[in-house]
This record gives sequence, structure tokens and C-alpha cells, in this order.
Amino acid sequence: MAQKRMFSKEVVRSDEFLDLPATSQLLYFHFGMIADDDGIVASVDRELRYLGVGSKDDLKIMIDKGFIAVTSDGKLIFITDWLKNNNLRNDRYNRTNFAEARQELEAQGYKFKGKNFGIPTGIPTDTEEISINDSLNEEPSKNKGLEHGIPDVNQSATSDKEQDKDKDLGKGLGKVKNKDKEESQTDSDSLFIKYFSNFLNLSKKNIQRRALTLQEFIKLTSFEREQAAKASKVYHDWYLNTGNDVKYSVNSYEFILNAMFKEFQEMPEDKSGYDPELGF
Repeated sequence: MAQKRMFSKEVVRSDEFLDLPATSQLLYFHFGMIADDDGIVASVDRELRYLGVGSKDDLKIMIDKGFIAVTSDGKLIFITDWLKNNNLRNDRYNRTNFAEARQELEAQGYKFKGKNFGIPTGIPTDTEEISINDSLNEEPSKNKGLEHGIPDVNQSATSDKEQDKDKDLGKGLGKVKNKDKEESQTDSDSLFIKYFSNFLNLSKKNIQRRALTLQEFIKLTSFEREQAAKASKVYHDWYLNTGNDVKYSVNSYEFILNAMFKEFQEMPEDKSGYDPELGF
């Protein structure tokens, strides 16, 4: 999923948008940032609690004005002008995980990015960004450095001599000479295994996100890695208690990318209540 989003002036500077309450406008911008590459937003109740602004009344207003749509089960929100705001290049586009929701919305006449719809891939790429599709389609041998351990965040590049020594010792890419660093590396590996196992136990869909999850996990500080490992268990238990279908659960990659692990250091309390009009 892209980490940068855009908003069209045609949408957010229109009279209809500017007539919305300030809280509704704010929610629209936040939804635009957290939506997947097809403009679909999950965990709406959680976002309302996390932001501390806006309410279900704001959602109703945006639905009435046509800025968002809600799936029939009331679990997902779709930003109706998504393609006006964001039209990703094909090599950076990652199709939504919510295939059934997309089919439902397409049947209602909403447009989504297709094979021949979007910016062509021939434009030179920005080497600072990683294509999610490319990462998922890489053969395991190309990611073998990640399979053997998580590099320490303060670790510098090793020399060829050190790399040869690492191979001889069978320690993998994460090997370091200092004993304290070796122990830190082992701790990081075990924390990632603990973190990812909880998501894998929740839903097998996470297996496709392992490489991406690992890339984000190694960017965290040591303290944040401990937080993430703890939060993964809390989220696992909390989500199972909700009774919702696991296909709607947040995957291991987005849980780190959106810093959700900071919210699940303790079991959350559900204070939102059920709204029969919205269906959630």
C-alpha cells in the first residue's frame, strides 16, 4: 500500500465539501490517508476512537452527500472520489484484500482501477519506494537476507571479509561480531517470530505479507519492537472476541505501518455502541 496520498482540489475545494462540518472534513482526510489502494477503509469504529474527533453522525453526513459509501455489512467504507484523488501507477498499485466488497461496490456502479486504467508503468520509477507487488512476487532466494534474521537498526554495512566469515559460521545477514549485539539480534528475531505468529494464527492471509512485515519491523526501535510483539497478542485476542470474520482483520504489515501497535498495549474497551442505520 502506498504511503503517500493526494487529494484533488476538484473534490476538497468544492462547495459541497466546504459545506461539510469541520469534523466531517477532518475524517475525510484521515480516511484518505489510511484507505488501501482501492479507496477502501476498514476498522472504522477503531479509527473514530483513535482520532477522538468525529462521530457516526459525520459518517451519515458524508454518505448523504455522496463522499463515502458503506458496504452492505456496514464494516467497510469506500471513498467514492478515490480515483479523482489517487490514480497510482500500475507498478505501485496493490489491489484491495476486500475482493467481495469491491465486487459489491462495482455492482453499484463505482469505478475501480483495472488492468488498462491508470498511469502506465513506463514512467521512470522513484527508487526510494518499493513496489508492494514486486515484493510479493519476488522469489524466496531474492529475500534470503531477510529470512536469516533482522538487522540491528544501528548496524553498519559489513565488509566482504566479514560477510565471508558470517557465511562460514552460518549466522546469516544479521550476524555481528560483538556479543551484546548478537544477543540483541537474537532478541529481535524472537520478537518478530512472536509478533508474526500471532497474526498468522489469526488469519493465514498474513503469510503473503511476511516479507513486507519484516521490512517494517526492522525499522522500529528496540522498544517499539517489544511493543509490537505485545500488541499483536492483544489484538489477536481482542479481534477473536469481537466475533467478526477474520478476513476483515488488519494484516501484520498494516498493523505496523499505521502504528496500530501503540493502541493495543492494553485490551481496548468498546464504547462505540451499535448503530442500526449504519450497520455497525
